[in-house]
Amino acid sequence: MRTMRDHLNLLIFMFHYSTGCIVSDVGQTMVITGYTGGSVVLPCSCADPQTTVGNFTWGYHQGNKWIQVFQDEKYSGRRVLFDKLSPTNLSLLISDLRTNNQGYYRCMTEPKIFTDVILNVKGCDLVDNRRTVVVTGYSGASVVLPCSCTELLAKPEHIQWKYYKENKYKEIYPNEEIENYKNRVKLFDPNTPGNLSLQISALTTEDRGYYQCFVSSQQIVFVSLHVLHPEEKTTHQPSPQTQDSTTSQLKPIPIDHTPQFVFILLGVFISVLLLALLAFMCWRYRGSRNAKKVTTDGEELKREQDIQDDVMYSSVVHVKRASTPAHTHSEPAELTEYASISVKR
Repeated sequence: MRTMRDHLNLLIFMFHYSTGCIVSDVGQTMVITGYTGGSVVLPCSCADPQTTVGNFTWGYHQGNKWIQVFQDEKYSGRRVLFDKLSPTNLSLLISDLRTNNQGYYRCMTEPKIFTDVILNVKGCDLVDNRRTVVVTGYSGASVVLPCSCTELLAKPEHIQWKYYKENKYKEIYPNEEIENYKNRVKLFDPNTPGNLSLQISALTTEDRGYYQCFVSSQQIVFVSLHVLHPEEKTTHQPSPQTQDSTTSQLKPIPIDHTPQFVFILLGVFISVLLLALLAFMCWRYRGSRNAKKVTTDGEELKREQDIQDDVMYSSVVHVKRASTPAHTHSEPAELTEYASISVKR
């Protein structure tokens, strides 16, 4: 029984080492995202940690062929195995990433036994690219000239701060071509790769003017710096403004400082005014209807009175003739009696 088990273990042992390293996720494609200036790990490892790794390669697909990463000069000093202490961990570490490192990679241990990795590299796109930011500072104090990438983890391959002097831009960071900027300029937040803002200390009125945050010919931010005296703080409130760099002159951008409660009061006043106008229109409409009804009723009453106003006259004439003897001649006496007149109104 033991003999058969020993033979079985020996068979498994021989098969194990004859097949070599079979990578995990064989035939699969993974997508990894990195940022310029940073590092990234392309994963690859043997499915069985007890196997012995023979030959393996990391290839980069360029054109119609695979180029070995460890033989390509553009990766010199920037590529290394992620974990040298683990023989079956074949992951590749690439540091100081560049946009041209983006593409397809393949980890292969045996013919037709491989895993693919798609590497996406995000670069630095400036927030206010091709625009002008207006900044105000005060003599003797410090000021920060804003400039940053949309991806704060992306560090640009190239960064320069320039100052416009003598009809051209001269570099003041990292190389200080102007003497009075030495030991006065530095990056505001060096721990955040995508924050390229420049801090200038010990400001003087001579520092006012135009600056450039230059990453590439397509990625530039312009800054206009105004420097005031400290006593002007009470009359001037500094506020960053952004303008289109295509304009030939910098025009101040008006900033609305109207308190919010003013708009609320204005809205309430307009609402009350509309309600009053609506109430007045209803009152006028009801008044005109009542006046029309009174006029109609008056005309009806007058018409009825005219029909009933009858004047009745009644006169009765009584003629009485007195009897006289025949021998006596006299004028007859006439008596008229009028009846009363009744008028109904």
